[in-house]
Amino acid sequence: MNSFELLGRINWIDIKYTETGTCFTKILLAKKKPKSEEYESFPIIFFNTKNDNTAEKLAENHRVGDYIRIKGQLGISKYVPKNGDKVCDKIVLTGWSFVPVIWDAEQNKYVDAIKESEAA
Repeated sequence: MNSFELLGRINWIDIKYTETGTCFTKILLAKKKPKSEEYESFPIIFFNTKNDNTAEKLAENHRVGDYIRIKGQLGISKYVPKNGDKVCDKIVLTGWSFVPVIWDAEQNKYVDAIKESEAA
């Protein structure tokens, strides 16, 4: 299966539209490395579809610093680098859905702030 689920903090967000009007939102999701004080960032892209406007909802309702949980799929994209040497592969994370999360001190873990169906 090529799906993923990540929980982290938004540390960059950008909304754009294609020439045909399709909305897409790119984010960097920062996640703390296990047993470390270091963070790693994952680039994730969301698209609007005919059935929903997930990309717009994400960009309109969330800001840098917000914690969210994302579900999505892994893919591989091929590209030619600027030096044109050879075709390379790049892992692409495409988000399907997201939900804001909050820290619950009583449970000592992050919990969904709202139902997933209400978020995306």
